[in-house]
Amino acid sequence: MKISASVCKFVISGGIATGIDFVIYLLLRFFFWPSVAKTISMICANLWSYIVNKNWVFALNKKNAPQMIVSYIMVQIVNLGINVGTNSLMLHLTGYVVLSFVVATVCAATINYTLQKKIVFN
Repeated sequence: MKISASVCKFVISGGIATGIDFVIYLLLRFFFWPSVAKTISMICANLWSYIVNKNWVFALNKKNAPQMIVSYIMVQIVNLGINVGTNSLMLHLTGYVVLSFVVATVCAATINYTLQKKIVFN
């Protein structure tokens, strides 16, 4: 099975975004409820992701059209719900912060890539 260049690029940019998300989440969870900390960390990571995904992963040379930005925001709201919800559920079930973060990230990233490719950057 051949993996497309956009998937490889998405994994690289997503790895960096996940690092941003994780570091901010770990720092903020001492000051906020886990879901609030996760929401803030996801927003920061998503700002990075939009720029990199548009310009490098999907190599879209279009301007930031309002429709594209709105589509991206809608996809990220879905992504945020999946990520925060999965993180909260896993944290409740296991009590393990890192495991919860990883499971939530994998679930959300899979759906996020598909939605960005099909809806936002098509």
